[in-house]
Amino acid sequence: NKENMLQGQDGCQTPRKPEDEARHTMISDFDEAHLQSLVSSLGTRQRFPEHPTSGYVKDPQSRETLQDLLRFLRHDTTRERPIMMLLHTWDVVGNDILPMIQAYHSGAAELILDAVKLLVFLTLPADPRSMNLNEQRHYINRTVQSLTENSCAVIFSHMAEPLERFESGRLHLRDEDGRTIQLLLTFVRNLLLSYRENFPGNAPSSSQRVQPKGSILNILFDLHLPDLLCQMAKDARKKPFAEDITLLIEIFHLLFQSQVPSSLIHFLDHAGEKPKFDEYRQYGEQSASTLMKKKTARSRHGRFGGKTIYANSFQRSGKDQTTQLRKYYGARVFENSHESSLPSGLNERSQLAELARTLLVDGGFNEVVYVAWDHIKQRDMMVCNDEDQLNVHSFFALSQFFVTFVSLSFDWNLTDISKSYALSNLFDKHLFFWLRKKWEMFDHSKDVRGLLHVSALVKEMLALMEKIASGGSQADKFVCQALTAEGLCAEGDDGYHHFCNSLVKKFDSKSLPMIYLADCIQVLHMANNLIRELDPKLVALDGEMLNERSVSNYISLLAFFECNSSRLKSILIRKIKDITSSEYEGYLHAFGNLQIIHDIVGGGENKYSTETVVDHDDFLKLKDMAASILIGFMQTLYSTKSASATDYKKKKHTDLVLL
Repeated sequence: NKENMLQGQDGCQTPRKPEDEARHTMISDFDEAHLQSLVSSLGTRQRFPEHPTSGYVKDPQSRETLQDLLRFLRHDTTRERPIMMLLHTWDVVGNDILPMIQAYHSGAAELILDAVKLLVFLTLPADPRSMNLNEQRHYINRTVQSLTENSCAVIFSHMAEPLERFESGRLHLRDEDGRTIQLLLTFVRNLLLSYRENFPGNAPSSSQRVQPKGSILNILFDLHLPDLLCQMAKDARKKPFAEDITLLIEIFHLLFQSQVPSSLIHFLDHAGEKPKFDEYRQYGEQSASTLMKKKTARSRHGRFGGKTIYANSFQRSGKDQTTQLRKYYGARVFENSHESSLPSGLNERSQLAELARTLLVDGGFNEVVYVAWDHIKQRDMMVCNDEDQLNVHSFFALSQFFVTFVSLSFDWNLTDISKSYALSNLFDKHLFFWLRKKWEMFDHSKDVRGLLHVSALVKEMLALMEKIASGGSQADKFVCQALTAEGLCAEGDDGYHHFCNSLVKKFDSKSLPMIYLADCIQVLHMANNLIRELDPKLVALDGEMLNERSVSNYISLLAFFECNSSRLKSILIRKIKDITSSEYEGYLHAFGNLQIIHDIVGGGENKYSTETVVDHDDFLKLKDMAASILIGFMQTLYSTKSASATDYKKKKHTDLVLL
């Protein structure tokens, strides 16, 4: 009976949970006893007469014991990680590791390094498919909480020595320096990941909460870690940083993951004033998270994309609104966006804005792009695993953020950021082809997250090219023309406009979120605009670009009018206007299309109204076109009965037909 019970916190015997049972079956009693004997021989707390509090005294063999524990953890390869869970259950971090680091932070560098290695193992992110996911996250978050309270400074001080030797050009004198730097980066990554994965749905008790991300960022900024990361980025082509490029990408991705580029741009332009969100609400996409946070007069922003606006309530129930947003953004992406939040303090965002500026102006991001792209291409030739896929996703998401950041700097006239060389390695002909290849691979493998990232990145790159083509320097305009000629208007199906047109035609809302269709349409039309500037003869005709399904997909986005960006609204209105005056007008009269068009005319004032003048004007244009489409449909429907049939009140006939 004792083996099937666990000791509760109140001393009562409680039934063993399924995850505890799984852990118990994965490790033998002998191994557990051996592990416990190792933990008990690390050291002990002792009270000294000259000090009112107790101090930690390590065992003479404590370093060998740490190395034995590390050997155990290296073989802890199952998803449930029973060795790690036992060490967390015994609170090895709180009882031994952190007191040891505090007591012996000087004069025992090798011991501290082994202790940090143990901390890195114990804070590695949990596998989402594990049976004991919640329990793992609980212990990881508890460990991160303890680390951020009093031990981060000591740990980072020991990790700084290899970087100091690198600055003096003597890094090659010690073989272990590269591994130490990798350990530092992994430790920072684990700290940031512990926040991202601490979702309320996975944290049933308040004890599982860690410090807010703003507190973690404050600690990292106080320790000048971003300065070190910027220097590593500038030296990304050199060893050992080139070997750890994926860790650098992931760290930068986690730092900027929930940031709004337009908000950070505002901090740079207004020297830390509190941002006035209505000043830059014309940019980018709206996000699912802030659409859900308030029911009336709420701001919306894009996670990697730009725009912040204010909107009235949609006059829908909360359930209908949630369903609508999940359909537009995708259930998984929507839920993750809803759980992520910005740091609460303005100071953290101001510092992140300066970090973004430094990475661009000093060329660090450009170097990271080059090395990361080269690394990912080499991995493409091998059998890719889940980690490789996540690295590609992080690379695309981070690149999209910085492309949007630079694009907005054109509008704010921040000339030091908007220089073309800040992203020169990203706007490369070969990288354009590679993006297209990865897009096709994601489409073939049905990698939804990859499709969302690559489509959003290409969309932002083409938007920046449009701005450069209209207001950039002569040299930058020449580069955009060359990229357009080589990458966008290739003959046959190799061009982006033909490729995206095929994606629009075959889009299926049952398997992909609507925001992917929105990005594909914007890429298609921006590619056509750039090609038209180069040579109008190369632009594809509507007959090649349209069929009944693609027209229905254009119309389907009108049902999400409040979620679409201003750019997309203009594209949709212009496209539907062209269709109504062409031979393809009949495609608009499909039953599903007429339902959406009728909804705009009949209930649009409540569902689609916005506070922005531009969006309101767009909606009025859309409503007028929707009314004319319905009138045209009714005239066609009843013209064969009698000439006077077209004089009937169109609303009455429309309601009857659609009923």
